[in-house]
Amino acid sequence: MALTQQQVENIQIDYGLVFVNYGETDQKQLGPTRGGGEFVVTKNIRDIEFDERKGKTKGIQVVDSIDAQLTVTHLDASLETLQLAMPYAKLDELGKKISCGAGALGVIPDEAYLKNITMFAKVIGGNYKKITLYNAMSEADFTLTAAPKGEGEMPLEVYAHWDAYDDTALLYEIEDVPSIATGDVEPPTVVTVPADEAASVEVTSSLTATFSEDIQERDISDSNFTLIKATDGTVVDGALSYSSATKTATFTPAVALDASTAYIWMIANIRDKAGNKMAKTVVNFTTAV
Repeated sequence: MALTQQQVENIQIDYGLVFVNYGETDQKQLGPTRGGGEFVVTKNIRDIEFDERKGKTKGIQVVDSIDAQLTVTHLDASLETLQLAMPYAKLDELGKKISCGAGALGVIPDEAYLKNITMFAKVIGGNYKKITLYNAMSEADFTLTAAPKGEGEMPLEVYAHWDAYDDTALLYEIEDVPSIATGDVEPPTVVTVPADEAASVEVTSSLTATFSEDIQERDISDSNFTLIKATDGTVVDGALSYSSATKTATFTPAVALDASTAYIWMIANIRDKAGNKMAKTVVNFTTAV
């Protein structure tokens, strides 16, 4: 049976680049590396036992946990890179010394976690698979080997971590992108109508959000645009649309809003084409009498 052109174009042919905090202002390429990279997702599926069970049964299996890991071998022995493998250790302000003392014991602070670590893998069609692990941190033991007449190799095993305070945050993400865009590190901004703190908004008005640059249209979803009544948190149903020509998302409530009522419109998890995520936007407004 012949392969389709799409199947051929999606054959992975090369390991690309690895970035720390890709799309952020402190983005940095990790390297040089050797031997490619390995992305692994593990899960724990629990089968619910019951009398007369024949085996694994659809509908009564539970996913208890999911973990994601990226492993690369790097040759860069700079202290900044070594600290990625030892996030509990401290790098001094001059970047000249890594030290570890009793202060490293206890709860791991938030700053030890990277915003993300991202790997690109090229496919025959010329595009890339972009694999991103969020809240990333190395948990492996550290080994530094000095080899005679050879380069020292340092394995870096990084895990993605769930966010204990945000159930909407992603653990990892795999997407198709046309290129490794390294120049754009600025997140998009947005102008909303109504604006924050607006008053006397017509109850039949649609809400619009116009972005400063092209965004990923997959982010235009009901889960990322939420309108609620401020008094009791009731979610307002409506229709969401997007115009790429004007870079504008429009939310039209299913029914007229209540008069003289405070509402909150929340916009989150919006990314530009380079993957830079916009800061969460909260718009408070009050409808007309």
